[in-house]
Amino acid sequence: MNKLKHTLLIAACVALASQFHFNYFVQGFIITLSVILLPIFLYNYAELNPIIVGFVTGIVSPLFRGIIEYMEIKDLPITWIMVGPDVFFYFAYGVIYYFLYFNTVEKNITRFTVTAFFCDFLSNMVEMSVRTSIVGMTMEIIKNLIVIAAVRAFIAMGVIISIKHYRGFLAKQEHEERYRRLMLLTSSFKSEIYFMNKNISEIEDVMKKSYFAYKVISENDYPHELKHLALDIAKDVHEIKKGYIRVINGLEQMARDKTDGTCMSIKDIINILEIDTKEYIRLNKLDIELLFNIKADFNVAEHFYLMSVLRNLINNSIEAMEKRRKGVLKLNIFEDGDDYVISVVDNGEGIKKDNIDYIFNPGFSTKFDENTGDIERGLGLALVRDLTRDVFQGSISVKSELNKGTSFNITVPGRIFGRKEL
Repeated sequence: MNKLKHTLLIAACVALASQFHFNYFVQGFIITLSVILLPIFLYNYAELNPIIVGFVTGIVSPLFRGIIEYMEIKDLPITWIMVGPDVFFYFAYGVIYYFLYFNTVEKNITRFTVTAFFCDFLSNMVEMSVRTSIVGMTMEIIKNLIVIAAVRAFIAMGVIISIKHYRGFLAKQEHEERYRRLMLLTSSFKSEIYFMNKNISEIEDVMKKSYFAYKVISENDYPHELKHLALDIAKDVHEIKKGYIRVINGLEQMARDKTDGTCMSIKDIINILEIDTKEYIRLNKLDIELLFNIKADFNVAEHFYLMSVLRNLINNSIEAMEKRRKGVLKLNIFEDGDDYVISVVDNGEGIKKDNIDYIFNPGFSTKFDENTGDIERGLGLALVRDLTRDVFQGSISVKSELNKGTSFNITVPGRIFGRKEL
């Protein structure tokens, strides 16, 4: 069914394109745009049999042209004389293309161009022979047909090459977009795994306390029900821990399978974040200007974690500026002696002095949904601090002034990253 639709589509397009023409040589013979489109269609719809396409087009195009011609001259015999030989052109074109290109093993742009030339020239020779009954064919006509066929074949080749380059450009863009999304998604994914691993130690503490309570109860004269309850709690916590570990192991295996262990340039990391941030600002129609200034270049092994750190800080800054006009978000990365410094500065609403000491605590959040009253998890800055400290062996500091803005500064020892020559 699809092949039939595509065949009819080609025939219709060729019929319409045949109206862009000029008369040449003899009455009824025309030089038309359709002969440029036909090989392009045959190349792109490689699954279609060109003989069938040629026969269908050889009926549809002359019929369409004949209707238009008849409406002008009102003479059926003359109309047939003018459009009838077109049938032989398209029939011949389909057969020649089939043997020179479609039915061959080796297919490339050079062979296609040569095929388009011979299809054009030989099909025109067939049509011209029908129109002139052969005896009217001259060397001048043959030479001109060669030139016309060559010009149209090269135009078709140019269009095909342009289409290939355009498709390659689109494919590259799509690949880059998918890669950016994968990087951002993976950074969030690995950050969640990191937090889950940290929670294991907390679960172990609960289990130890539960078991200690069981021992205290066992050593003293407490009711048996309380003793059994304490033991059940310890066992339940242990089972929860085992299940938790199984989930983490599965997620970590997925992360290893889906990601590579290669280093990533800080400039590539920032480029991904900048594109994502600009897209978010555009979609949400925010009045925020981004000023990213990267004065150092180095490779990052744990790039997913660094991306998560920077993304959390950038998102916090954007949220602090969402209700302000002319927001400015600055990201600066530079060397300070043997260290690298990353600073994220905004001119947002700032942080209250009473909250400064608590913003890195897990669960602390001042963000909530005004409609539902739900408070956010409050893990963003806690994650930033833990990753900075545990993964990059660095430190983070914050300065903020209410209604003027906030500045986060991360300092990481230079030995943690692979230095690059600027």
